[in-house]
Amino acid sequence: MRPPDYISFIIRHAEIGVGAAIHPVYTGPLKHQNADHLPLMARLYITVTHWVIGAFYAYGALVHILNMAGMAGFDWPDAPLKWQVLDVVYLLLDIVVVAGLLRGVAAGYAAFFVAAVSQILLYTLGRDWIVDVPEAFARTPDERAYLNTLVAFHIVTMCALGLALWLKWKRSSKAA
Repeated sequence: MRPPDYISFIIRHAEIGVGAAIHPVYTGPLKHQNADHLPLMARLYITVTHWVIGAFYAYGALVHILNMAGMAGFDWPDAPLKWQVLDVVYLLLDIVVVAGLLRGVAAGYAAFFVAAVSQILLYTLGRDWIVDVPEAFARTPDERAYLNTLVAFHIVTMCALGLALWLKWKRSSKAA
């Protein structure tokens, strides 16, 4: 019995590296190691992890763009300066994360961990500073509680990417 086409597509790209269909030279997150020594499930996990986290961070970049365009429920030029600065900083970080993870570049990993750790710190230790804004920009209790979800999201993605990087490192040390 032949697997469905999308399964074949995923397996083929996990075997040769994510993105080979986009650019023949590009091998994605596995480009720095000889991917032949990795078991299929490890290659698949690494590839899917990079793409899923990349998609979440692309969505985050879109949210920052919508904030700046005034399509998030408030006028961005009137927003508190700290929100404007954070939108710009995290938009840039999100772009580097997406490009870096999908290309398998070290800067992408560094940007990911900087963005994740800094947001965990902002949404826990700096929560009062973040929500201390003029009344026109005050967030509802539900919106404030959403920050807890973001903290959990960043912890989970750090663990998932950490495992992917550990698998790459462990397997590459065995192959050497």
